[in-house]
Amino acid sequence: MLLNYRLLLPLILLCTSFSSSAEERWFEVELLLFQRNTAIKAVKEDLAIKDIIIDTNTSIPLMKAEEDGLCAEGLSCLHKKMPLLIDDSQFASQANGFQRLSNEQLQLTAQRNKLQRHAAFKPLLHLAWRMPVKSRNSAQAIHLFAGENYAGKWAIDGNFKIYLDRYLFIDSQLLIRQQTTSLVSKPQEQEFEVVNTENDVQVIKQTESFVEPLEVHKKTVINEALFDQNHRLRSEEIHYFDHPLMGMIVQIRKIPEQ
Repeated sequence: MLLNYRLLLPLILLCTSFSSSAEERWFEVELLLFQRNTAIKAVKEDLAIKDIIIDTNTSIPLMKAEEDGLCAEGLSCLHKKMPLLIDDSQFASQANGFQRLSNEQLQLTAQRNKLQRHAAFKPLLHLAWRMPVKSRNSAQAIHLFAGENYAGKWAIDGNFKIYLDRYLFIDSQLLIRQQTTSLVSKPQEQEFEVVNTENDVQVIKQTESFVEPLEVHKKTVINEALFDQNHRLRSEEIHYFDHPLMGMIVQIRKIPEQ
């Protein structure tokens, strides 16, 4: 029996359309990122890590870090701090294809204000945008950073991925950095003199010379901890991601019909 390919073509195109729509759906994402005003060393559990690298080279840029007009040699030219609320000039819409929502459209403002009034927390980044959410295998990580800039390294820096696998999921790996200053002193130098030599054995004693005060100087150290969490979400619900050094409040919303 011969098949009529002209009749099958519309069916094939329809199936392709359904497949692509299932592969990519648009949602509104609102993110409120904040730090806990707690030192890494003050946390009971050992959070400090070394030699952990999160590759953001292939991640989708969410924001643009502007450069200062003047910068010292060997230091970062980027702004020393990302603002809490960003504008269109700081949102990388051309690079990511997303649509930033205005700050007036933010729906987690009450939560941000509550955090700002609390001495234990400090909001670092609050923004909302519209983006396509793809399947787990097709989704690409978003490069997320916020807070202070320590010579090119941000206080919060890493990947933030949203994908669909029957449910909505957020998979995030972020480095948390804290800059600390410690006092370092040189050990005292002791002087000795030979007082006697017998049978090739030297007898020595410490001289009672004046000892200069210890030379004390400051040393800056950047400590790092890892925020690595994967959560399933329901749209419209407000979800909280907890960590001893930071927190993240996220709401993913269906886009209302125009």
